[in-house]
Amino acid sequence: MRLSKQTEYGLRAVVQLARLYPRTFVQSRDLSQQEGLPTKFLEAILLTLRRGGFLESKVGREGGYRLARPPKDIQVGEVVRRLEGRLTATEGKPAADLSPGEVAVHLLNDRLTQAMDEVLDSMTLEQLMEHLNRSGNAQQQMYYI
Repeated sequence: MRLSKQTEYGLRAVVQLARLYPRTFVQSRDLSQQEGLPTKFLEAILLTLRRGGFLESKVGREGGYRLARPPKDIQVGEVVRRLEGRLTATEGKPAADLSPGEVAVHLLNDRLTQAMDEVLDSMTLEQLMEHLNRSGNAQQQMYYI
Protein backbone atom coordinates (compact mmCIF):
# COMPACT_ATOMS: atom_id res chain seq x y z
CA MET A 1 0.00 0.00 0.00
CA ARG A 2 1.38 3.37 -1.05
CA LEU A 3 -0.05 6.82 -0.71
CA SER A 4 -0.98 8.56 -3.93
CA LYS A 5 1.00 11.61 -5.05
CA GLN A 6 -2.07 13.71 -4.19
CA THR A 7 -2.02 12.51 -0.59
CA GLU A 8 1.75 12.76 -0.29
CA TYR A 9 1.76 16.33 -1.60
CA GLY A 10 -1.21 17.27 0.58
CA LEU A 11 0.52 15.97 3.70
CA ARG A 12 3.70 17.82 2.80
CA ALA A 13 1.71 21.04 2.41
CA VAL A 14 -0.20 20.70 5.69
CA VAL A 15 3.04 19.96 7.55
CA GLN A 16 4.45 23.24 6.24
CA LEU A 17 1.24 25.06 7.21
CA ALA A 18 1.32 23.44 10.66
CA ARG A 19 4.80 24.88 11.21
CA LEU A 20 3.41 28.38 10.68
CA TYR A 21 0.04 28.04 12.42
CA PRO A 22 -1.66 30.47 13.14
CA ARG A 23 0.65 33.32 12.24
CA THR A 24 0.40 33.70 8.51
CA PHE A 25 -1.32 32.76 5.29
CA VAL A 26 0.94 31.10 2.73
CA GLN A 27 0.40 31.37 -1.00
CA SER A 28 0.18 28.14 -2.97
CA ARG A 29 3.11 29.10 -5.19
CA ASP A 30 5.30 29.56 -2.09
CA LEU A 31 4.26 26.16 -0.73
CA SER A 32 4.88 24.65 -4.14
CA GLN A 33 8.33 26.18 -4.36
CA GLN A 34 9.27 25.24 -0.78
CA GLU A 35 8.32 21.59 -1.28
CA GLY A 36 9.25 21.29 -4.97
CA LEU A 37 5.69 20.42 -6.00
CA PRO A 38 3.77 21.21 -9.21
CA THR A 39 1.83 24.41 -8.50
CA LYS A 40 -1.39 23.60 -10.38
CA PHE A 41 -1.63 20.12 -8.85
CA LEU A 42 -0.97 21.54 -5.38
CA GLU A 43 -3.64 24.22 -5.87
CA ALA A 44 -6.23 21.50 -6.60
CA ILE A 45 -5.13 19.61 -3.48
CA LEU A 46 -5.35 22.74 -1.32
CA LEU A 47 -8.84 23.41 -2.65
CA THR A 48 -9.88 19.86 -1.70
CA LEU A 49 -8.48 20.39 1.81
CA ARG A 50 -10.23 23.77 2.13
CA ARG A 51 -13.54 22.22 1.10
CA GLY A 52 -12.91 19.50 3.70
CA GLY A 53 -12.58 22.13 6.44
CA PHE A 54 -8.84 21.64 7.03
CA LEU A 55 -7.72 24.93 5.50
CA GLU A 56 -8.99 28.45 5.30
CA SER A 57 -8.07 30.80 2.52
CA LYS A 58 -7.78 34.52 2.07
CA VAL A 59 -7.72 36.36 -1.25
CA GLY A 60 -5.34 39.19 -1.98
CA ARG A 61 -1.71 40.19 -1.80
CA GLU A 62 -1.36 38.93 1.77
CA GLY A 63 -3.67 36.01 1.15
CA GLY A 64 -3.11 32.33 0.76
CA TYR A 65 -3.86 29.28 2.90
CA ARG A 66 -3.48 28.34 6.54
CA LEU A 67 -4.82 25.60 8.77
CA ALA A 68 -8.43 26.14 9.82
CA ARG A 69 -7.82 24.41 13.17
CA PRO A 70 -4.84 24.03 15.47
CA PRO A 71 -2.47 21.20 14.46
CA LYS A 72 -3.29 19.41 17.74
CA ASP A 73 -6.91 19.12 16.57
CA ILE A 74 -6.21 17.57 13.15
CA GLN A 75 -5.59 13.84 12.91
CA VAL A 76 -3.33 12.70 10.09
CA GLY A 77 -5.96 10.08 9.24
CA GLU A 78 -8.57 12.78 8.60
CA VAL A 79 -6.34 14.46 6.04
CA VAL A 80 -5.41 11.17 4.37
CA ARG A 81 -9.05 10.05 4.09
CA ARG A 82 -10.05 13.43 2.62
CA LEU A 83 -7.42 13.10 -0.09
CA GLU A 84 -7.20 9.34 -0.58
CA GLY A 85 -10.41 7.84 0.73
CA ARG A 86 -10.14 5.03 3.25
CA LEU A 87 -6.89 3.15 2.87
CA THR A 88 -7.23 -0.59 2.48
CA ALA A 89 -4.55 -3.24 2.26
CA THR A 90 -6.11 -4.63 -0.95
CA GLU A 91 -9.33 -4.60 -2.89
CA GLY A 92 -11.06 -7.96 -3.03
CA LYS A 93 -13.99 -10.01 -4.18
CA PRO A 94 -17.26 -10.09 -2.26
CA ALA A 95 -17.03 -12.40 0.79
CA ALA A 96 -19.56 -14.85 -0.64
CA ASP A 97 -17.27 -15.57 -3.62
CA LEU A 98 -14.18 -16.44 -1.55
CA SER A 99 -12.56 -19.83 -1.09
CA PRO A 100 -11.36 -20.77 2.44
CA GLY A 101 -7.80 -19.67 1.58
CA GLU A 102 -9.09 -16.38 0.20
CA VAL A 103 -11.12 -15.86 3.39
CA ALA A 104 -7.90 -16.14 5.40
CA VAL A 105 -6.18 -13.58 3.16
CA HIS A 106 -9.25 -11.34 3.35
CA LEU A 107 -9.17 -11.48 7.18
CA LEU A 108 -5.47 -10.58 7.17
CA ASN A 109 -6.12 -7.65 4.83
CA ASP A 110 -8.92 -6.45 7.12
CA ARG A 111 -6.51 -6.52 10.09
CA LEU A 112 -3.89 -4.61 8.09
CA THR A 113 -6.50 -2.01 7.11
CA GLN A 114 -7.55 -1.62 10.77
CA ALA A 115 -3.90 -1.22 11.79
CA MET A 116 -3.38 1.51 9.16
CA ASP A 117 -6.48 3.34 10.43
CA GLU A 118 -5.22 3.09 14.02
CA VAL A 119 -1.79 4.45 13.13
CA LEU A 120 -3.16 7.33 11.07
CA ASP A 121 -5.81 8.24 13.65
CA SER A 122 -3.41 8.05 16.59
CA MET A 123 -1.26 10.90 15.31
CA THR A 124 -2.15 14.58 15.04
CA LEU A 125 -0.33 17.10 12.89
CA GLU A 126 1.16 18.53 16.09
CA GLN A 127 2.54 15.11 17.09
CA LEU A 128 3.91 14.62 13.60
CA MET A 129 5.67 17.99 13.86
CA GLU A 130 7.09 17.07 17.28
CA HIS A 131 8.44 13.83 15.83
CA LEU A 132 10.06 15.73 12.95
CA ASN A 133 11.63 18.21 15.35
CA ARG A 134 13.03 15.42 17.53
CA SER A 135 14.47 13.60 14.54
CA GLY A 136 16.14 16.78 13.28
CA ASN A 137 14.43 16.59 9.88
CA ALA A 138 12.33 19.73 10.17
CA GLN A 139 13.44 22.50 7.85
CA GLN A 140 14.00 25.80 9.57
CA GLN A 141 13.08 28.04 6.63
CA MET A 142 10.42 30.66 7.06
CA TYR A 143 8.08 32.14 4.49
CA TYR A 144 8.17 35.86 3.96
CA ILE A 145 5.18 37.23 2.13
